[in-house]
Amino acid sequence: MDPLTHGLLGATIGQAFAGRGLGSRAVLAGAVAAMAPDLDVIMGATGPMGEWLYHRGATHSLWLPVVLGPALGYAATRRQGKERRPAWSLLFVLAMLSHPLLDWCTSYGTQLLAPFSARRFAVDAVAIIDPGYSLVLLAALVVGAWRGLATRSAALASVGALVLTTAYLGHGLALNREAEAQARGQLAAEGVREAQVRAYPTLLQPYLRRLVVRHGDEVRVGWLSLWSPRPVEWRRFSSARDPLVQAARETEEGRILEWFAMGQTVAALYSSATGAVVEIDDLRYGFPSQPTEGLWGIRVRFDAEGRIEGRPDRIDRPLPASARTLLAQIFRQTFAPRR
Repeated sequence: MDPLTHGLLGATIGQAFAGRGLGSRAVLAGAVAAMAPDLDVIMGATGPMGEWLYHRGATHSLWLPVVLGPALGYAATRRQGKERRPAWSLLFVLAMLSHPLLDWCTSYGTQLLAPFSARRFAVDAVAIIDPGYSLVLLAALVVGAWRGLATRSAALASVGALVLTTAYLGHGLALNREAEAQARGQLAAEGVREAQVRAYPTLLQPYLRRLVVRHGDEVRVGWLSLWSPRPVEWRRFSSARDPLVQAARETEEGRILEWFAMGQTVAALYSSATGAVVEIDDLRYGFPSQPTEGLWGIRVRFDAEGRIEGRPDRIDRPLPASARTLLAQIFRQTFAPRR
């Protein structure tokens, strides 16, 4: 999720488990430790594929907090004696561990076993930005600042916030499963069976889900509100199949995208002045007005003889409308009453 939410979660963990003994230092250290794994974003400077290759990689592995947390606890107490070392070590372990576990709940994909395995894990429970989740954590921290970190109220507020936000993630996962079930039911009523159906959370709220369906060569993309359910209006198209498409997928960039998107890609083939262009998109994220495109992908150019021209380019698609218009569209699709 976004760095601010990670920081709020780490600070809440600090307040819950170490606020009474360590005071404001626990809140600050928890916030910093929880945000620290995202330092891997600097690897985006290594090239166009750097973000896909390295973000949510080794710094997001589950083993790292277990190893690094006690070491940080030792460093924090080296000049203060050993009596508070267990508290500091536990704080660092929990705060750092919260980061990959929270990212795991989004659709982006997190390498929880890196560097021993490159497998990406995602459970599609929550969007990468969800104010409902973040504000609960913030409220607990406000209580701690108001009543004092050493008070019972601060501890209860922070523990309560951790319980509520964990339940919120569980609710999001249940919503995703419900969206997939409703989509399968509608498809079955249309005579479409044994289709691959995946639902993905969308920004700012948990109830609107992006649906991607694959049935043979056909791809469908639609949106379903679990707040105000209505039949999904599918946009249907086919992923291009051509030797040039296969050649594009077999490039290094094509293999990286397929791995990064966890297999959820679609290809399009276009003619160009000098030959042809293949575009491959990540379908997990996208806009309702552009169902065949994701937020990002790659573009591979071919000459008239079918040879690749230069290196494939990364595509980062621009917003199809203003941010205000897109936010209004999301909330209208989510909460508009069913007709």
